[in-house]
Amino acid sequence: MKTNKFIIKAVLCFALVTSFTSCSDDDPDAVNEEEIITNLTLTFTNTADANDIVVMSSVAPDGLEDGVTAETVVGDFSTGATYALRLALSNASETPAEDVLNGDIIPEADEHFFAYAVNGINLTLTRDAGDVDGPDGSKLGVETTWVAGAASTGNVQIRLIHEPSSVDDSNEWGTTTGGSEDFNITFEDVEIDD
Repeated sequence: MKTNKFIIKAVLCFALVTSFTSCSDDDPDAVNEEEIITNLTLTFTNTADANDIVVMSSVAPDGLEDGVTAETVVGDFSTGATYALRLALSNASETPAEDVLNGDIIPEADEHFFAYAVNGINLTLTRDAGDVDGPDGSKLGVETTWVAGAASTGNVQIRLIHEPSSVDDSNEWGTTTGGSEDFNITFEDVEIDD
């Protein structure tokens, strides 16, 4: 008899505790998970010669932020040529691959910023007037124009900053404070030929 009373009390206590801790309709919206980016492609197309293309790509099956990346550069820039950059960011771990740039980054442009840098190579960058508006009225860095100067070899870096505290695109390359890097990729041995 004592055992039955104990079991009944235990069941009632369990039911009482779970009724207070159960989910309700007042739960806040689910937190938006960070995007996973496995593939980054920068396609530079000469604005005067559509056959003059430079493609830089980075692949990391576990994600560019945390995974081991493999970078490739196909093609060389031509001295004096102007190139339009087309960015592509995807998550190839999904089937079909998810377009992260158009599905996550651009719709959340106020939470992201692309910063670029070069070292040793004579490239200049302009954020296009039609570029997507980013944080603080800056240009996000999705639509850019690049000009190849004198023959040279060096590195091209691209970073995607998530929720920066502040951004500055006044020097075109872009600088940030705060936030976290969704990725930081450097392409080495990029060339400008005569």
